Amino acid sequence: MGNHPIYSRDASVHLTTGLNKFDALQRAIDDSGFLNNLQAAWQASGKAKGDFVVGIKPNIMTAAFRDPNSPIYTDPELVEALIDAMRDNGFRRFAIVEAENVYNYSYQGRRVKAVAEMVGYDEAHGYQIHSLTEDKVPFDYGFELGKHFVGRAWRDCDYRISFAKNKTHWQCYYTACIKNLYGALPMWDKMKWYHGHTPDGHNIEFSDAAVLSAHHFPANFGFMDAWWSADGLTGHVRDGVPNETRTIFASSNILALDWVAGEKMGLDPMRNAVIARGVRQWGRVAITRVGDMTPWQPWLNVVPAMVEGMDIGEEWYHISAFFSHSLAEAQDPRFKPTDNGPFFTVMHGVLASLDALTTQPAPTGEARLHEMLTREDDHPDDESAQGDIEVEEDPRRE
Repeated sequence: MGNHPIYSRDASVHLTTGLNKFDALQRAIDDSGFLNNLQAAWQASGKAKGDFVVGIKPNIMTAAFRDPNSPIYTDPELVEALIDAMRDNGFRRFAIVEAENVYNYSYQGRRVKAVAEMVGYDEAHGYQIHSLTEDKVPFDYGFELGKHFVGRAWRDCDYRISFAKNKTHWQCYYTACIKNLYGALPMWDKMKWYHGHTPDGHNIEFSDAAVLSAHHFPANFGFMDAWWSADGLTGHVRDGVPNETRTIFASSNILALDWVAGEKMGLDPMRNAVIARGVRQWGRVAITRVGDMTPWQPWLNVVPAMVEGMDIGEEWYHISAFFSHSLAEAQDPRFKPTDNGPFFTVMHGVLASLDALTTQPAPTGEARLHEMLTREDDHPDDESAQGDIEVEEDPRRE
């Protein structure tokens, strides 16, 4: 389709590394031109700077407990450092947004503010935390999602940032900035509303929901926290052996950023259903990669058979809900379980035993860079298909 004012544009993706996460974030801000992008959006808005609202969607609600080196949720210290950088440039209004998720099957009291405070967010730092589940309004997304809802705070932002977390996912190989915006959709029972046949009569894939969320309420900029990363079968919710990857991603185009995130895992990004759906929606773009493109090592990716099996299983609500329930991580004591039996312990043991069968190591050596194609059936099998790419190694990488 193409012609999206943000996602259909060629873009650079910056990967900054180092020994200090705040220094790496600042370099990502500077090198990617983020503040210039923000300034241009503000000037185009015609608003006073004090009235211009910047919305940030981090990954918060997959958090089960507070961990300063978590590979599961976006580091709140990095989010607050990004806010500080914007405040230093005269911006004053910031909204941190999230929606509840399927952990509600298993635990009580997991409201957005409660989980955000658990992991370290504090509104005294000069921002407001908004639950998109608790305050939502009707919106017609068209396509597969149709008439649904959007969180009011996210809808009303003047500038939006997707600040994702780098990790694997058993439904789409990996999750990054576009899938992070799937998390902005307001209904907590995402298996019921965004996977398969929905209560309002739609038949939708989660990749459709993710792309339509990003399409109608686009991220003007994307960051990804890859300081600590999660791999393996259950990387989207837990990883007992986190990967210290020490990298921050930044780009004005989250489709481009997510593409490069897959390459760093040694994957062809078009195998990710969210990316493939995004390319069909917005068309192909040329990507300039700035930084170290060596694939992560060590790194375990989910095997195709598992991803394909989950895609089939999600068509039946009770199956997908069962797996979401069985995956629920042990939580901070403030969130009481809905089920006090041995269910979680038994299922976690079963999943741990399957890990070796459902993951495979990322390839070693130089990264294979992939051409962005407009149709899944154009998927290249030979390594010569590598058009529309530029690679610039960061001369300061450590």
